[in-house]
Amino acid sequence: MNNMNNNDGWMNGWSGGGMGILTVVGIVVVVLLVVVVINQVKNKAKRSDISEIIAVTPLIFAITCLGALTVQAEDAPMTHTMTGRAASQAASMTEMMGAPGLVPFDVMTGQAGQWMIGYQFMLEKLDGTLDGTHDISEAKVLDRFDAAPTDMTMQMHMAMVMYAPTDKLTLMAMLPYVSMSMGELQRDGTQSTERSEGIGDLELRGMYSLYATKDLRHKLLANFGVGLPTGSINERDPEGERMEYPMQTGSGTFSLLPGFTYLGQALPWGWGADFGSTLRIGRNDVGYRLGNRYQLGVSVARELTNWVSLSLGARGEYWENISGEDPLLDPTTEPTKDTNLQGGKRISALFGITFHPQEGLLKGQHIHIQAEVPVVQSLDGPQLQRSLVIRAGWQFEF
Repeated sequence: MNNMNNNDGWMNGWSGGGMGILTVVGIVVVVLLVVVVINQVKNKAKRSDISEIIAVTPLIFAITCLGALTVQAEDAPMTHTMTGRAASQAASMTEMMGAPGLVPFDVMTGQAGQWMIGYQFMLEKLDGTLDGTHDISEAKVLDRFDAAPTDMTMQMHMAMVMYAPTDKLTLMAMLPYVSMSMGELQRDGTQSTERSEGIGDLELRGMYSLYATKDLRHKLLANFGVGLPTGSINERDPEGERMEYPMQTGSGTFSLLPGFTYLGQALPWGWGADFGSTLRIGRNDVGYRLGNRYQLGVSVARELTNWVSLSLGARGEYWENISGEDPLLDPTTEPTKDTNLQGGKRISALFGITFHPQEGLLKGQHIHIQAEVPVVQSLDGPQLQRSLVIRAGWQFEF
């Protein structure tokens, strides 16, 4: 209770009303944009890529400002009228359930009988080539292969639904739609672009609370699930030839998805750590299996008000090379067709802002924006390196 009062006082001291909140929103969006653009320039991204990112920023800012104005209009009067026992009950409910903005966006927990639907958009950019941790030129790649990938863009639209049959168990289903494009430079100097799109692999996940303190400020969750091979492994180019491994929308195999999540909270702060993995089973109909993936992440978040939070985090990833091979892909022509050049390791920094209105038209909804920038990468190359990831998501609980 004292933490919440101190938080409100801290905000009232500097905000000066709705315009103060909107100023913070603007600053955060601009900072995220600057980080992304600097990283793109650092990796020598195309002007069209940078323009694409800048173009979407006004839309994101407009959505966040709309949420801010809606909550300011509805929430401010209630803040002044909620006193005594009602305010104490509201604070207890928030502490018991966990402040929504302090829980990572991709960690979905709920109370018994609660439903959640959501949508997440992800934009991933790859520019430049690494061999280990060393940058190498396209000319160097062409010394070994007939063609060299120059850049790649992946967009993913993810539909999500969640249901909590009990307070300890949460069940989720997630289905992505993926769109990819990859530029290539041929040895004779000609350039081309390959494209593919379609449904990805369906994931059915669960999350079970293994341990929680009485005040629920510390939780340990077990994650489990299975990936179903609903995505395509037979995407072809205009000439009818099967496309490279990274251009397929699915894996073609079943996967196990075990992991653990720790959540901690002491208003207005929240923190957490998680470990996740994707373990492939068997080989697909073509004759290969994508490499297993493992990731470890940590995050910290702080409420600015009861409806907006900022977060920082770090994520480490490791993924293995492909086992087996597609007999229709010649590994000597392009590095993206070589099964031994698909693995790697990466550490990234994450910056996010989450809106979780408590009143008004957007009550029960969460809006999340996050930028992920790689700090260091070591790839089994030559292989395209990631330059940035942008995520924007929406959730509605009922």
